Amino acid sequence: MDTEDRFLLYIDILGFADMTKLEPRKVARVYSILDQLNVHRHKSFKTIVFSDTVLVYNPELAVTDEDRKYLIWYLIEFAEDLHHRLTGQDIYFRAILTSGSFDHYRLDNIECFFGQALVNAYTSEKDIPSLGLFIDKNCNNYNQFFRSAPFDEELSFVYLNRSLETLEEYARGKYPITEYGVIDQAPHAPWQVRFLRDVHQNMRTHPSPAVRTKFLTAWDFYAKRYPLMIQALLNSDFELSSLGPTNAWIEEIESMEKDIRHFKRVGSGTPLSMQLTKRRRRSKKKLT
Repeated sequence: MDTEDRFLLYIDILGFADMTKLEPRKVARVYSILDQLNVHRHKSFKTIVFSDTVLVYNPELAVTDEDRKYLIWYLIEFAEDLHHRLTGQDIYFRAILTSGSFDHYRLDNIECFFGQALVNAYTSEKDIPSLGLFIDKNCNNYNQFFRSAPFDEELSFVYLNRSLETLEEYARGKYPITEYGVIDQAPHAPWQVRFLRDVHQNMRTHPSPAVRTKFLTAWDFYAKRYPLMIQALLNSDFELSSLGPTNAWIEEIESMEKDIRHFKRVGSGTPLSMQLTKRRRRSKKKLT
């Protein structure tokens, strides 16, 4: 068995112990969000949740490079899905996407899961003074659609903000963009700008120095990749009008605000932004 053909997404919900002690309703919110993730509807993956940890892996081993690219694509998208749903909730995660041995099976009364991939992810994740998704070198070889930046010799930071990436490519260093057509290509810009605003606020005001460091490290990745965009947002106090036409994302902003309220209520249905995404995907309109 080629152990590199099994991939493991290891997600750690940050600050879970304090949530449990001080905000148990937020813990229930976390589990409600985890229960709604897109990964549960994909037959190529299995998910394990225990306490503050989420494991997602492919039961069937990859055989070809196309298999590997497909699996890595969706595993990153699952992290992106969680990242999106947590926007505005003051809940963050740190995750590692790695490969290696991992076994998961049930006995009569207990569930068993173990393997070198799990050990490697657990030990590596605890040493990362940041938040967000990190991917190892082997997995990143099969990453087709998400930008990344080196973190150390083994891991790279993954940018889970494809709408901002689209804006950056389209703007070519000149903000704000004046064409309204960019909205169809970057519908989740309001969520991703809100995330940057929250990271910036936490890196300056969080009472814990260690936690401030995590936000500062994450912020630095974005500041290095999008320097002009970040400067435009800082100069405007994170107003979307600094990136695109005034009032361009009115529908999307309303959807985001409803999403945030939605996820703060435990046990709700499909958020409006997911409906919005499907609507946008049906649109074949291209920028001119």
